[in-house]
Order: sequence, then structure tokens, then C-alpha cells
Amino acid sequence: MATEKQMYDDVAGDYDIIWATPAVRILWTLLDNNLQKLDDWKGASVLDLACGTGIGLREARKLGATKLVGIDISNEMIEVCKATTKDVDQFQLHVADCSQPLDHLGLEPGSFDLVIGMWLLNYAESAGQLQGFWSNIAKYLKPSSGTFVGIIQNQETFQPESMKTLKYGAMESNIQQLPSGDGVKMHVEFDTQPKVEFDTFVLKQDVFESTAAKAGIEISRYVRPDKSVLTKEEQDNIAWWQELLDEYPNQLVIAKRA
Repeated sequence: MATEKQMYDDVAGDYDIIWATPAVRILWTLLDNNLQKLDDWKGASVLDLACGTGIGLREARKLGATKLVGIDISNEMIEVCKATTKDVDQFQLHVADCSQPLDHLGLEPGSFDLVIGMWLLNYAESAGQLQGFWSNIAKYLKPSSGTFVGIIQNQETFQPESMKTLKYGAMESNIQQLPSGDGVKMHVEFDTQPKVEFDTFVLKQDVFESTAAKAGIEISRYVRPDKSVLTKEEQDNIAWWQELLDEYPNQLVIAKRA
């Protein structure tokens, strides 16, 4: 996955500005709202796979988690996390490919209350790589009580209408069927300064769910954004937001060990 590593090394310094775009900002509210509903995370152990610049770990710490471990394939992302996070010494940070076994990191299997994966599962170019991600999620989640929360792209509509222009600050283009027929590769760009862009992958829902089941993961539900992710002022202008909510590019997936 050297190409993926280089791609995210290249955008690491600017990556967090994508959270200011409308298409991505509403996901933060969606994630925060659902994490707070799922459990009381005070004193929890949290593993963030593909942790990037640490935004998920900072959210978990805000909610009271005390064991905070992040892994990312990009050394540059980890370095940005270290440079931009207050009290970063509270985090255990590792550089590794989350689709491969992580035994060398010394993490205790079955020890995490929460595993986070923000777009982690959209880095998989194949069912095999996706299986690797799910296997690590299953390995490190606590049996029965552990929860996985991820952000994934829309698996039913690979290029929703809301992503065909930069109206909402992000656009998907160059949709290409994967040779395996399991899904697509696409280019994603953001209306930011400087411009942030990268390639991503969306595998079909049946591939997504069958690989999860094979790893021993049971998907509880998908959560798509609705008007509750909007501020009062934004709800007053709901007509502008409606296409993004109807033709949503991203959603949450919540899962447990089977």
C-alpha cells in the first residue's frame, strides 16, 4: 500500500481543513451525537485505526476515554497529530498498515471498548484488504461490549448527485469499476485552500457485509445524516441542504463482535 501511504503523506499538513466543508462538517456532528448516545466513554479504552491527524482520538478524550491508541499508515499524519495535539503524550501512536496483522505493536487483543475507523474501510482496494481491516477490528474489540464506529462512503450510490459538483465543498469524479467487479475507485477533491484531493475506494455492500461476517463482526446499523446534524440557522435554510441529506455521500456504520 505504498501508493496510499505517499498519497496521505502528501496531504497530511492540510488534511484537517476538509472538516470545514459542508459535506464533511455535518459528519462530525453525526459522529459526536451517536458516540454520546452509544455509551458513557469515561475511562474507556479506544483504538483509532487510520487515525490520521488524531481528530478521532481527541474526540474520544473529550468524551472521557483514558486509553487512547492511534495507528496510521502515514508517518506524516502521525507527525501532524503530534504537532497539533495538546498533551499528545496521552496518546499511544503507531505507524502501521491497518489491513495487515498488528501483533508487532503489542496491543492486547479484546481490550478496547471502542474502535474508531473514519474512512478506514474506504482505503480497501479489494475484498482481501477489507477482510484485513475487519479482522483487526474484531481482534481488538472487547467481546460483546466493544463497539466499532466508522465513517464510510455511500455503498448504494457510488456518486450521489450531491457530489457531482463542489456545491457542498467536495466532489467525486473519475469513477472506475474495479477489475474484480467488487466496487469502484474514485477521485475525491475538496473546495479548500490549499486544495486537498486523493483517491478512495467503495466496495459493494454485499462485499462489505460478507467480509465483516467472515471476521466475526456483526453490523448493527448504518446511520445516515438527517436534519438533526444541522444548526438551527441551517435548518431554517433546509432547502439548500436537502440534496446533501437526500443524496448523502457518507454515513456511519456501527458494529459489534458477533
